[in-house]
Amino acid sequence: MVSPRSVNLSELSGNVEVEPDYHVELPDTEYFILVAGGNYPAAATRYDHPNVAAKQDKVFLTRSYWPNGSKRWCQHAGRDFYFVIPRDRIALVFAKGYSYVPVIINGQTLHLDVSGGTCNEGWTDFVRQQVSVGIQFSKQKLDLLAEAVLPPDEARGKASLELTELSTGDAAGFVELLAGQVCRSHLENGHKLVLQDGYTYDGSRGPFFLDSKATRRRYYIAKVGSEHRTGFRAAYTTIDWTATAAANDFAVPRPIQENRVGSVSRT
Repeated sequence: MVSPRSVNLSELSGNVEVEPDYHVELPDTEYFILVAGGNYPAAATRYDHPNVAAKQDKVFLTRSYWPNGSKRWCQHAGRDFYFVIPRDRIALVFAKGYSYVPVIINGQTLHLDVSGGTCNEGWTDFVRQQVSVGIQFSKQKLDLLAEAVLPPDEARGKASLELTELSTGDAAGFVELLAGQVCRSHLENGHKLVLQDGYTYDGSRGPFFLDSKATRRRYYIAKVGSEHRTGFRAAYTTIDWTATAAANDFAVPRPIQENRVGSVSRT
């Protein structure tokens, strides 16, 4: 099978016909801001490189599909890394992307997550100056990307990069997701467990004492106290992970925002 051709973006502009019924609309900019994410607790979230323009923790929202066609939305704690890259270091792959435009950067194929729709009896994908290239990057893939971009000192002034500080609710959601990962990794028999608002056992949200964890099941067995011989099932979905981490003195990092070429503003 012959690989599709690729053309450097420095040779392309405006509306590019990839195939008669598929076009890609490119912005008139010499520099792009690429956003690549890593999911906690993967090592990629601890990544750093002198060429990283900015980084920001946030909650990623993804969807998956059941066999019957219904959608399921999931939340993940993650970290976005921002890179400023010249236009001439990106090549457009002439293949239909349908909202995921394929490009080649430093030898690796990435997909620009863009908006698109039916236009002139065909499909057009619209690329903006700042564009995501995914949220499940490894350290190796981030390294390849970082090698092709500008260091912050050179990038400053070439592209406008503003980060918005997370709202109180989004920050709390991030901490809750990360606290869940910390607790599920560290909870042992005798540790404390707290239920969410709206869930109680014997009229209390806790803290209760962890008695055991069901093998390959998403629940714990908890007790009110050592004098109780029987416990109750506390499903993962009923547990207040942030309060549980605090009750056991587990450290849970707060979300960070760092902009090396601009500033962080409050909402």
